[in-house]
Amino acid sequence: MTDTLWHINSDSLGEDREIGGRLIQTFWNSLEEQMEGQSTFASSTFAFINRGIFLTLEDSPVLEALKRLEERGSLLLSCGTCLDYFQAKERLAVGEVGNMARLQKLMLSSSKVVTL
Repeated sequence: MTDTLWHINSDSLGEDREIGGRLIQTFWNSLEEQMEGQSTFASSTFAFINRGIFLTLEDSPVLEALKRLEERGSLLLSCGTCLDYFQAKERLAVGEVGNMARLQKLMLSSSKVVTL
């Protein structure tokens, strides 16, 4: 069971893509620091859908931060349909390919769902 499911549906925070791109980088690059000392890594799942999958690709500005989360026990899933739609499956650089059925099960079984 996942304690916290992080549902990431964009590679930006907020409506303005320019400032939103900066904000998302700050968010991911500081999240590990905020979680330090907590046992939340192994019980957290990060599900990337729609444009959120771009954060898990080779050229992602937050790739190293995501790799560290995975190394500490977090599960990272990128939507397979989204990877196919954006023709990006071969560029996936962290985590694994997920699907809607798995995401639905995680949503239903998680204690908390955080949407970005």
